[in-house]
Amino acid sequence: MMQTETNAIRDCRIEIEREQALSTVVSDIRRSLDLDMIVQTTIQSIRQMLAVDRVGVVRLNALSGWDEGEFVAETVLPRFDSVLAERVKDHCFGEQYADAYRNGRIHAVDDIYDAGLSDCHIEILSRFQVRANLLVPLLQGEELWGLLCIHQCSGPRRWQDDEIDFVSTIAVHLSVAIQHAELLAQTQRQTIELNETIRALKSAQVQLAETEKMAGLGQLAAGVAHEINNPVNFIKGNLQHAEHYLNDLVDLVNLYGEHCPSGITSIESALEEIDIEFLKQDLSKLFGSMSIGVTRIRDIVRALRHFSRVDEVGLKQVDLHDSLEDTLLLLKNRLQATDYRPEIRVCKCFDSSASIECYPGKMNQTLMNLLTNAVDAFDELWLDANLKPTNEPMITIRTQASSDKLLITLEDNGPGMSETVKAKLYDPFFTTKPVGQGTGLGLAIAYQIISQHRGLMECRSEIGIGTQFSIELPIEQNLSQLANASPELLTDR
Repeated sequence: MMQTETNAIRDCRIEIEREQALSTVVSDIRRSLDLDMIVQTTIQSIRQMLAVDRVGVVRLNALSGWDEGEFVAETVLPRFDSVLAERVKDHCFGEQYADAYRNGRIHAVDDIYDAGLSDCHIEILSRFQVRANLLVPLLQGEELWGLLCIHQCSGPRRWQDDEIDFVSTIAVHLSVAIQHAELLAQTQRQTIELNETIRALKSAQVQLAETEKMAGLGQLAAGVAHEINNPVNFIKGNLQHAEHYLNDLVDLVNLYGEHCPSGITSIESALEEIDIEFLKQDLSKLFGSMSIGVTRIRDIVRALRHFSRVDEVGLKQVDLHDSLEDTLLLLKNRLQATDYRPEIRVCKCFDSSASIECYPGKMNQTLMNLLTNAVDAFDELWLDANLKPTNEPMITIRTQASSDKLLITLEDNGPGMSETVKAKLYDPFFTTKPVGQGTGLGLAIAYQIISQHRGLMECRSEIGIGTQFSIELPIEQNLSQLANASPELLTDR
């Protein structure tokens, strides 16, 4: 009688402990969506409660017809071998037992050598040192996801009904947790893919908008340059003849004065009235000024043609010093002094060579965007009556070439940028300028172009000190790598 009461008390205590353990496991499962932590916590609780040698989770491969699986989690006593990451191949399982487990079958084997198992099945179990095992399916709806495996390795074991019920209940909750965790992982993957798609679409939108704009501006610049070039060449060519003809006339007047010192009174009065001596001296200066003006126009036309690059397609060997000079020439009017700020001085520290292989139009576009932003920053700084700086506005451009890289640095002593602005610097459509004064595409496009050239662009900036952009470009490009990075870049427009 005393023995019966003792057994009853022990059974009651075990049942209470299992209920508490089950409650704890279920609570842990519901509290977390970390699949690895859920599985590891669950199997650890099962092994401790049942005092078994090993508990593992096998993920089955549906594509193999459930013939193959892999241990993805395990807790085992130190004296037995680990089966973690072991792959299981059992053709008999997929063919004979998978459907039964899909329908909720629970298989308990007290002793593998006394259960009528096939030789191949015994061979697989003995490889894992299993003597007795309990298999419970882990389901995802109507699909078999895997198996919860409880192994007794030290010897045979008779599985009790309450033990099987305990494991079965945990397996149901674990199956739900696995489903939720995988749904979450799937949602997170889809979110990442969606964000990547949105980013790609936004990048494509920016590229399309800027390409259309630059193509239009390029065509316009090329057209204007062409139309200006013809009359400028006409004037330039005729200026030389006009100066020669006028010199001949002046020489004739001088010759007349030498041979007819006391000529006709009316002619002498006319010569005195027009101040022939001043006219002789000033004519040379006048033609010199006109020639300088025409040369200036021709330089601007050349810079426009070089900047637009509409007649160049594909990779070209380009001297970026020429590109920088052309860009500065086109910006000369912006650099000059205004009513509210002094002239922006440009300091050029160029290396001996800056020849690289690139898409010229796109590289010119990048340089123009960076320099224009620097000028805009100075304008905003000097327009603010509360921030009138004392330093002379200056942009410093440096180039440094090595055997395989070219480093371009553009630095200004302007207002600088905050960390918040720098974090969004290359975001499409982000701008700190007033509405209508900036699209927020310039730096986004510049960064994209440099990346497409397999280059790097970094920005350092400090409020009140200034901003520095560093661009590192390879001297030579690999066409296949460029194609993989950005197919649309190959057209250059």
